[in-house]
Amino acid sequence: MWPEVLRIELFGAERVLSSFGLFVAAGFLVGVWMATKLASRYGEVPERDRLAVPDIAWWCLIGVMAGGRLAYIIVNLPYFIDNPIKVFAIWEGGMVMYGGFILAATLGAWKAHKMGLKVSAALDWGLTGSFLGQAVGRIGCLMVGDDYGRPTGVAWALKVPDPLPQGSLFPEEFVGQLLHPTQPYMQLKALSLFLLGVWLLRHRRFHGQVACVMVGGYAILRFIVEYFRGDALARGGVFQEGFGPAEVHSGLIGVHDVQLILSSSQMVSMAMLPLAVILYIRLSRHRLDQTSTNVPGRS
Repeated sequence: MWPEVLRIELFGAERVLSSFGLFVAAGFLVGVWMATKLASRYGEVPERDRLAVPDIAWWCLIGVMAGGRLAYIIVNLPYFIDNPIKVFAIWEGGMVMYGGFILAATLGAWKAHKMGLKVSAALDWGLTGSFLGQAVGRIGCLMVGDDYGRPTGVAWALKVPDPLPQGSLFPEEFVGQLLHPTQPYMQLKALSLFLLGVWLLRHRRFHGQVACVMVGGYAILRFIVEYFRGDALARGGVFQEGFGPAEVHSGLIGVHDVQLILSSSQMVSMAMLPLAVILYIRLSRHRLDQTSTNVPGRS
């Protein structure tokens, strides 16, 4: 773990550069770079699409940050009502990827449409590039201890440092314990979807095919990974009756007693998967010219 890269005195106050922020920024740059490469090869109008990537990317960044943070605030509303100043403390971690994913895709699609791009085609190469960026950004989650897993005895378990380094988001009760390395799980999920997207771009039969498959794949993989997470209170969802955040905050039970039956992310997955299937069926009616689908620079 490496929660804080450095601390410096700036403008009379101590400033912290967190590894979470560093890797999120690195992931954004890598995602933009890859999306530019893919747009140059698979864009509907390659040169136009390539030049449009930076403008679209800034709107996606706004969506990732605002959507991810807003979703986290919603599922942890009681905490933020009591601590409103923490709403803007993004550098401490605390983002729900589904919220960021949905708003980023929405704003990116809007900007692509405004710039004259075919939205379904742009989503194919845009989402592919974004999953590579997400794989890089997930390193930051591991460095700060965000999105941690539940206790386990598997051979590849992650041991929580003892003592915890300054800036760590691992809870004190997990110090020295072995946990599922859910951050690397989600990193592998994103990297797998990126590789799947690259392969599908070479073989796609209609615009939007790649995006639909990746969204459906994300929904399935995210649903599975959620079962290995240990941060039940941070995620929110459907809890076993009598064992939920309200009881924990009131001091009636401990954090290990919380029984999360279905997380908020799993519920979103259950909605996203059929939506991806429906869009896949609808978009598949408009097939591409097969003589041009695999030619570099053509989509």
